[in-house]
Amino acid sequence: MLLLVAAVLAALAAKHVWLRDEKVRARLVGTAVLGYGGLVAVVTWQAWRGQSPAHPDAATLLALAAVLLLPAAAGTAVAVSARRRTTPVVPTAALAA
Repeated sequence: MLLLVAAVLAALAAKHVWLRDEKVRARLVGTAVLGYGGLVAVVTWQAWRGQSPAHPDAATLLALAAVLLLPAAAGTAVAVSARRRTTPVVPTAALAA
């Protein structure tokens, strides 16, 4: 699964300039690792408590929401930061002309 994420990001790097930096792709794969690890932890915790995966309780749903939102926020932060670094800055003198 995580190798697929890395391969897709490498393929998308041909189209998107901000994905060409290896550090950016590594950070995005890292957020996917954290999300996947969190999902495994929540499902394991749910199994230890003897709950059905089809009928989670409120605590499990809250944990799943956190596992989905935190990596999504981290991935968004990485993408926004990478785009800002690769966006060319237009000098203000060129705008006035």
